[in-house]
Amino acid sequence: MATTFKGEKLIGKTNYIEWYMNATLYLEINGYMPYIDSSEAAPNKSLYFKDENTPYSPELGVKYIEKELEYQRNSKKALGAIKSIISIDNVDRFKDRNSPRQLWKAIKSTYGETSLELISRYLNKIIDCHYTSFKSIDEYTSQIQSSALYLKDLGQQLPNPIIASLIFKGLPSSFDAIASRKYEELAKDLNKIDIPKLISELISEEARMSSNLEQSANKAIANKAKLPFKSSCTHCNKTGHA
Repeated sequence: MATTFKGEKLIGKTNYIEWYMNATLYLEINGYMPYIDSSEAAPNKSLYFKDENTPYSPELGVKYIEKELEYQRNSKKALGAIKSIISIDNVDRFKDRNSPRQLWKAIKSTYGETSLELISRYLNKIIDCHYTSFKSIDEYTSQIQSSALYLKDLGQQLPNPIIASLIFKGLPSSFDAIASRKYEELAKDLNKIDIPKLISELISEEARMSSNLEQSANKAIANKAKLPFKSSCTHCNKTGHA
């Protein structure tokens, strides 16, 4: 059973990197990649035919035709698979690419970025990352970690002290207390900074603050409910007098 594509269709440079990773996995799992990278080649006719129209034997002639038809059928499937995971605009843009190899190569040459462009992209993603743009500390730190992993793959691994500093940089003032404590603690030995442990502590702190906020809200509601009821005057609709 074919595996469905996970992710957004290719639009352009804005989503090329994420798309490329998802597309490569999808095409490999479903067996299309050999027809894209040419590791699965078309059958060599010279092995079956003496010349253009004369096979070495009827059996070899039939075998060649069967292999050629199978190759063409699978190549068309691979071409269709690529087209199914790119936008309609891109299908139209690359409509003159008639083989999966040609289409794949055209996409990579059109939208693929240089290493320097990629480094800038993921570094800016970390620098511009702020807690308030996410639903939770987990989502916030996941964005930073994933971008740091991309940089590592590009040969530009960020030191843990830098990652920790960037995590603290994007936190709101409500995290000032724990940030101050952690700065002092981590500064004692920068080589032993444990990013997963730091993130776990920040998640716990977020949960603690949320719990305190909820308790305060419940307490306020309870206190309001305890206030004596004051009836309103039937004439002026104000309280404080009979």
